[in-house]
Amino acid sequence: MRAPGFAVIALVLIGATLAVLVAVSGRERAAAPAVAVSAVPEAASVAGGGVTLTSTSVELPDDAAVFPDGPNVALVNQRCVACHSASMVLTQPKMKREQWQAIVEKMRDTYHAPMAEGEVAPIVGYLAGR
Repeated sequence: MRAPGFAVIALVLIGATLAVLVAVSGRERAAAPAVAVSAVPEAASVAGGGVTLTSTSVELPDDAAVFPDGPNVALVNQRCVACHSASMVLTQPKMKREQWQAIVEKMRDTYHAPMAEGEVAPIVGYLAGR
């Protein structure tokens, strides 16, 4: 007998999770007291089976830093800022080309950064030359 594929397992888990949330929300709705309105909205939560899930709002800092002009800066802005701010990269200590090469390859291979093989060298060149 063949083991079920990833897609089947994922669909079953999603379906089960939705069923639990619907069941829990139905019970909560019937027993929920009137909610007082306040200036600061409270986090939404759902509880059941001894577990409470609470939503949280996160406000990220506004980072207006950009990569300074240089060769391939547009490519660096397109690929690097997709995951983190320019200031995060720009505050790194001075590194050799080989170190930047390893970091950029790790971003592409391990973290699946959106860059093609041919884009690695221009990005490394920019970062190593700053």
